[in-house]
Amino acid sequence: MNTFVDIAQKLITPATMMHKDGIPIHAYVTELTWLLFLKIAPALGEAEHLPTVYRWEALIDKPLDEQFEYYQTFIKEMGEVPEPNIAGIYAYACTAFKRPEQLAQVITTLAVVDAVEIEDLGEIYEILLEKCADEDGSRLLIPPRSLVDTMVILTQPQLSESIQDPLAGTASVIVAADQYIQLIHDEPLDIPTQKNRNEKPDIIAVEPDLVRQRLALMNCLLHHTAPIQQVPVRWGDSLLSNLQRWPQADVILSTLIFASESTDELDKHDASLALLQHIYQTLKPGGRAAVVLPDKVLKAWGPAQQVRSTLLETCVLHTVLRLPHGIFYPHKVQAHLLFFRRGQTSDEKTEKVWFYDLRTDLPIFGQYLHLTRDDLRTFEKLYGEEPLGQAKRHDEGQYGRWRCFNRDSLAKQDDRLDICWLQDENATTNDNQIAEEIWEVLDQTMSDLEALVDIL
Repeated sequence: MNTFVDIAQKLITPATMMHKDGIPIHAYVTELTWLLFLKIAPALGEAEHLPTVYRWEALIDKPLDEQFEYYQTFIKEMGEVPEPNIAGIYAYACTAFKRPEQLAQVITTLAVVDAVEIEDLGEIYEILLEKCADEDGSRLLIPPRSLVDTMVILTQPQLSESIQDPLAGTASVIVAADQYIQLIHDEPLDIPTQKNRNEKPDIIAVEPDLVRQRLALMNCLLHHTAPIQQVPVRWGDSLLSNLQRWPQADVILSTLIFASESTDELDKHDASLALLQHIYQTLKPGGRAAVVLPDKVLKAWGPAQQVRSTLLETCVLHTVLRLPHGIFYPHKVQAHLLFFRRGQTSDEKTEKVWFYDLRTDLPIFGQYLHLTRDDLRTFEKLYGEEPLGQAKRHDEGQYGRWRCFNRDSLAKQDDRLDICWLQDENATTNDNQIAEEIWEVLDQTMSDLEALVDIL
């Protein structure tokens, strides 16, 4: 029996050969998404939004050349349909396929989903996106689902609250938040019962990259994420929005990591830094946030130090999780997860911060070693069940992973938030670099072997 991972692997396999023909990985996944929607539109209840001349059966019955022309016309006209989510998936659509045979290959590949229940396609699609992000040269940067689940579980978003993500990516965070809300309500909110007829989560998510926004809309559609807003992920730039018109949020969950980040240099116009400012300015009094930030934002001087100091003075930063190496493979971005809340009054600010080190003396994660919930459970237990970070906590001392530092000690270190007190007894910094190089060699060897299998 094919597992979800097996099915996702079969769906992504043609991308390797097409990448060699000049079709980027993200372009392949976009084409796959357009075709998948056409194939499953009736099962999703979306067939009524399609022009009557465009159906999956009509596509697969056409000769090769006619099929290619039919497909190109279809994706363009779908961007004009009245239904905003579907129009968003196909907005400005233009195929990257160079030959009709490439289209035919993807159509054949999609036969693998014929035996899949429609309810399971969302999980398969998320695995597909993660596999796509693992490919070298991908524009996608997908946070591990285990990390996203931890962010959601510890912040505990509620149906009555406004939830935001100013950098939505492929919508992994808002999908997880919506699933959490559905779980605690014991029934899917898209079922129009009298009890929840008007109850939908208030979610605002924005993504500036059109490719990622398209995939985000498909991800939401497959997971039945249906917020009050018609479009769960808008195409736009949060930083260009008028802050006075931007609604305040009860909960903000976001991963402020960009695929282009490969150095520790920090420009004064750094997007991660600006988005962090946007987040703590947007939170309602009493609102809470969980935000993944690159290390460079937490240790740089100048504007970054000013932003960190403002965060500590205007919000209550209560918990910082130092994340392991390699979880954003293949992008070499080291990161921390910050939990903070906005004070109910202007006088409420940070007095102490709890740090958990999940990096020192841990393996380097990558394509074949993934971060799991088991890796995060100890931290979740120490964090406690109180979403504002006010559960009772105990400092483990200088040899433990769980430490507390007061505001004065942070000020003496220029308000740096990348504090590390543990020494790696098994490896020096150079050893870590060597280990990372070994993983890169192994990854390349596996890629070469997989390519050889495809050729054979």
